[in-house]
Amino acid sequence: MSTEAIKVLLVEDQQLVREGLKGLLSLHEEIRIIGEAADGAEALELIAQEQPDVILSDMRMPRLDGTGLIRALAARALKIPVVLLTTFDDAAVFDEAVRAGAKGFLLKAISPDTLLQALRDVAAGGTALRPTLTERMERQSTHVERAFSATEQPDPLSPKELQVLRLVASGRSNTEIATLLGNSEGVIKNHCSAIFSKMGVRDRTQAVLRAIDLGWI
Repeated sequence: MSTEAIKVLLVEDQQLVREGLKGLLSLHEEIRIIGEAADGAEALELIAQEQPDVILSDMRMPRLDGTGLIRALAARALKIPVVLLTTFDDAAVFDEAVRAGAKGFLLKAISPDTLLQALRDVAAGGTALRPTLTERMERQSTHVERAFSATEQPDPLSPKELQVLRLVASGRSNTEIATLLGNSEGVIKNHCSAIFSKMGVRDRTQAVLRAIDLGWI
């Protein structure tokens, strides 16, 4: 049985890169490019005419960049997932993307198969933060023992706990998370303790690695 194609809006200020992405994705019947924009401002105009399932956008662009586009969509109550592409694996840029609400964050050097799978995952309601996040966390935890079994299924997290976990994964401290969520630092510490207990882990690094294994982030 054939499935409906994923409608993708391309947002990239460099025409050569944009044409390359269009040519690459057009090779797959499950992807349909419904429009192209040179920056976030132009993308907002197109969104009024088209209804993309996913927006594939460059991170850095003139006028309105990728994170600005995500915030503009949120301000308009438009729940269209955005996958951001960036040239450099910069932790600060990753944090900025996660805080803005990006559903995907990928390096432009990824393989076509990885990009295609990311679009599938995001269109299905998931996220595509894993390639960069996995590399970052594994670099930080070369000597960290994973004290959990891959077969164990932890208790589900509450929506608030999952929100805290995702901010932990972005590298934010408890103080920063408390500020972002409007809670006290003590409340965030309690949430982290509950997360660790439910997931059967000892610390923040293990919690993020476990969440990656489970596909939660």
